[in-house]
Amino acid sequence: MRFDVLLVHAPSVYDFRHRDDIVFAYLGNSDSVHVSSIFEMPPVGVLALAQHLRRCGLRAEFFNVASRMLRDPGFDVEAFFRRAPADLFGVDLHWLAHAQGALELARLYKEIHPGAKVVVGGISASYYHEELVRYPQVDYVLRGYDTLVPLERLAAAKGDPDALRLVPNLTWKDSGAVEVNPLSYLPNEYTASVDWGEVFGNDRQGMTPYNVVVPQAGCEYACTWCGGSRDFYRKQFGVKGSVHKSPERLRSELASIAAASNGHTVTMIDFWHEYPALFEAGTAVFEDPAIRTVHYSLHRLPTLAKGRQMAASARAIIELSPDTHDDAIASVNGRGAYTMDEMESFIDALIDDVYSFELYFMIGLSGQTAESVWQTVDYCDHVLRKYRGRRVIPFLCPMLPFLDPGSVAFENSDRFGYVLRHRTLEDHRKALLSLHWRDRLNYETRWLDRNALVDVSYASVRALTELKAKHGQLPGAMAGRVTTLIDDAVALLGDVDRWQALQGEERASTWPQLGSKVRAYNDNQFKMVRSQQRPIDMGFSRRQWFDTEDAFERVLGASG
Repeated sequence: MRFDVLLVHAPSVYDFRHRDDIVFAYLGNSDSVHVSSIFEMPPVGVLALAQHLRRCGLRAEFFNVASRMLRDPGFDVEAFFRRAPADLFGVDLHWLAHAQGALELARLYKEIHPGAKVVVGGISASYYHEELVRYPQVDYVLRGYDTLVPLERLAAAKGDPDALRLVPNLTWKDSGAVEVNPLSYLPNEYTASVDWGEVFGNDRQGMTPYNVVVPQAGCEYACTWCGGSRDFYRKQFGVKGSVHKSPERLRSELASIAAASNGHTVTMIDFWHEYPALFEAGTAVFEDPAIRTVHYSLHRLPTLAKGRQMAASARAIIELSPDTHDDAIASVNGRGAYTMDEMESFIDALIDDVYSFELYFMIGLSGQTAESVWQTVDYCDHVLRKYRGRRVIPFLCPMLPFLDPGSVAFENSDRFGYVLRHRTLEDHRKALLSLHWRDRLNYETRWLDRNALVDVSYASVRALTELKAKHGQLPGAMAGRVTTLIDDAVALLGDVDRWQALQGEERASTWPQLGSKVRAYNDNQFKMVRSQQRPIDMGFSRRQWFDTEDAFERVLGASG
């Protein structure tokens, strides 16, 4: 089966299944979203890209290689690539956590199909476009926040230099020389919407009814640590604030979810609800009984009337991210939109209307000391006591694995008290291969060095888990399993520290024992997905929206 365009999502590290030189430790890569440490969930826009290309008459498909490798440990990536030749091979580098895996899949595909052209896109790809295109396995980088039309034009160019010069937002190589086309495709409407009926197909058996909808590109706000902030979009793309989907487009996308009619949960990203036309478009669809639950991610506290509107139809989960209990630290980091008293008043007023509140706090902020982290734990204790028996759930999440390149704090590290350890794309690619996740971190702060960040992260999350058990929010056995995960990770990382302190022959002679421990630990980790959000072991028994098993089977079946 030959493709015009083949799009893939890579694991953070390739091939994670066979590595004993990296500890994929619990809490070491991601814990604020429910994915494994190889980040198998892709940016949702890749689905829109594949659908757009098919509507243009191209033979295009998206394959989630990361997810397939997790679900099927025997999956042979190289054999699959041999069966799926394409003129254009695309890999997302939206989150920098994929720097090693994305480049490695591109290299592997190029080795197997040397005539194919490789294109990379996403926020991180846009930021590092001139460095990225210099890798031998990369031919093109598409910059920008909405690349449906640029990718269509790139596919039509068929590698012709004269045609390539007309592709907007393209960084490319012409006989080895780097060319940077103007960033001229910056639409006023965000068009990357998804027809979810096409994603689900006809057979939804065993599929988790969970969706992510992104109503806009960019952000109205300026959190200093965020690579998708207002300041990043202004500096990188010349866009002030954000670019939204039209109300009609948003309504159509949500309606395609409701049409699946099997009790879907929808996560709506960021602040779309602050725009009346978009909010009305969403809530009109949420009245459909096929939409069971809606996650609202709020930066600012809305009026109580709007909060009640959010809870009026589908079951509402309101996600608040104060980041810290400390108003002064929150303000320095671009939050500080409300105090903890104001947040509690908002919760108090809506506690009987809203299904649950999720409160997200962060470790790794400018101005944050270990003492401040522990004060946040104390504040979470207060929340758990006050709302005992109600669904008000605090989480404490380390900023992992990187301070976002292109963020205000990354660009002005001295001003915000950050010490950067990795700056270039290659720095980050190499860092992802570090044995200990401490060495993957691209930052430390004036108040917490990388060792202290590791220590306070494990200790504070462990303490919060125990508090959740104490106040009845988690069953004791479940909390015990989480604290055991933390204790096992801390013990293994302690072994790593002791081994790294050895020298010469003693270091070499003791590696086989440590490597064996690491491999066994990783094998166990990749049998499950467990996070603070969902501390129960979910495994991989049910398909997610990003699992592309049907697409794989079409290729594997057609190829014998």
